[in-house]
Amino acid sequence: MTAQTPTDPAGTVLAHLSDPHLPLPAGLQPLSVLNKRLLSLLSWHTKRCRDHLRETLDRLVADLHREAPDLIAVTGDLTNLGLDMEYRRARLWLDSLGDPARVMVIPGNHEALVRGAWERGAVHWRPYWQGDTLQPDVTHAFPTLRRRGPLALIGVSSAIASPPGQAVGAVGDAQLKSLAKILRKARAEGLCRVVLIHHPPLDGTVSQRKSLRDGADLRALLAREGVELMLHGHSHRSHQQVLQTRDGPAPVIGVPSASSMRHEAAAYNLCRISPVAGGWEMTLTPRHLTAEGRMAAGCRTTLTLARSHAAQ
Repeated sequence: MTAQTPTDPAGTVLAHLSDPHLPLPAGLQPLSVLNKRLLSLLSWHTKRCRDHLRETLDRLVADLHREAPDLIAVTGDLTNLGLDMEYRRARLWLDSLGDPARVMVIPGNHEALVRGAWERGAVHWRPYWQGDTLQPDVTHAFPTLRRRGPLALIGVSSAIASPPGQAVGAVGDAQLKSLAKILRKARAEGLCRVVLIHHPPLDGTVSQRKSLRDGADLRALLAREGVELMLHGHSHRSHQQVLQTRDGPAPVIGVPSASSMRHEAAAYNLCRISPVAGGWEMTLTPRHLTAEGRMAAGCRTTLTLARSHAAQ
């Protein structure tokens, strides 16, 4: 995949949504859920099926299409049980979202609910998670890199199978080593580095049972190598936090679920990233679903990131 967004002085608009939790398909085979999936299945039928509504997601996506962003990032949890039939259905939803050249997805913990679920299901989404360099083996595919104009979109997988009652994630040593090289190279190329990850990278954002196990290692690497923007999901809430790095502060932005009104109104973010002298300007505009069923814009935030490596 080599398609690139042309550099535009007005900026590149990146839409970020997460945790759509598409409805479970009918006809589940009993043997397919005789593991941790059984607890998640019970959770779906007793609670989550009333929280995550397809009509809510469809309204949000219709608004996203009207806004027509240049790029779209989906930070995981498209499925609930990580079943093959869910992966297939989610592929149809991804196809409706946009062309794989402009839509990038990473897995969440629900994609890896049991061991091997992501590795088996990933083939269905390959054009959407694949970086510019084709990786035949999903086991070692992440981190992925897509160069889009002035942006380096870097996908990191925190999806691992965890014990019942937990939804933890981990990046792992191999990914961390590769991530350091990608960040370093993208910096040398003068790119704005945007890291996508499902689990929040900062401590205290979610409870311990939902946390990123090696978050401290990831934060240390990012502080050492630098990053311009981090986007995550998982908490089903909005977050605007900051990570200090060698190159200056980097925004860490979380977004609510795209299909639920439970914790917060279903929402996605539009982030316009524009080159300015000595760095980038980022304008973040949340768009959320109101109680009346209409989409509305939230408070706009504009940040200027001074970066000495920014290409002029």
